[in-house]
Amino acid sequence: MVKWYRLLVVVSFLFSTSVYADNWQLAKEEGGIQVFTKNTSGSSLKAFKGVISIPTHLGAILATINDTSIYSRLFHNTKQTKELKRVSKIESYRYMVTGLPWPAKSRDSVIHSVLRQDKKTKVIQITLNGVPNYIPVKPNLIRIQKMSGRWLLVPQKDSVKVIYEMSVDPGGSLPTWLVNSMSVDLPFITLSNLRNLVKQEKYQKAKLSF
Repeated sequence: MVKWYRLLVVVSFLFSTSVYADNWQLAKEEGGIQVFTKNTSGSSLKAFKGVISIPTHLGAILATINDTSIYSRLFHNTKQTKELKRVSKIESYRYMVTGLPWPAKSRDSVIHSVLRQDKKTKVIQITLNGVPNYIPVKPNLIRIQKMSGRWLLVPQKDSVKVIYEMSVDPGGSLPTWLVNSMSVDLPFITLSNLRNLVKQEKYQKAKLSF
């Protein structure tokens, strides 16, 4: 009975995973980076998933992602960043302003991030969720109300597979061409920036502190 139950669980998991995966459509593949998109209800912006393998170690990738001071060079179109609160080594609140081409208004967001690591596989997952009411709304900016995503860092033999997923409702009215380009350009350029930034000596020397 136990064996049959375990088999049922495995089959159900594989089925649900395959169904979920079918929703993603390959939008761009270039320079070792893949970008997938899919439609999301209630948002003009497609959800995106960027995938890249970077020849480095887990500590270097994590140190780069955790360095708020370089976010304007890491995340595409990011104009301003600030760490609002560091709760612990694995939890924080960050503020970001994303610039958009004229005449669209810039968007700002407050992101709550929580890190977890699987003890056996060493895979790190950083969940990202928008908390729009964490600080007062600022003039001339549109606060992003709905945002969720994750970083998934998968250690491999001589590299780290990085998966960057986000689902965002930018709010307001945006032209279709801009919405479509954001869904692809944002993850592609961000992962390309990550690959370049992680080469810095301070990140290469970084070690996991947990």
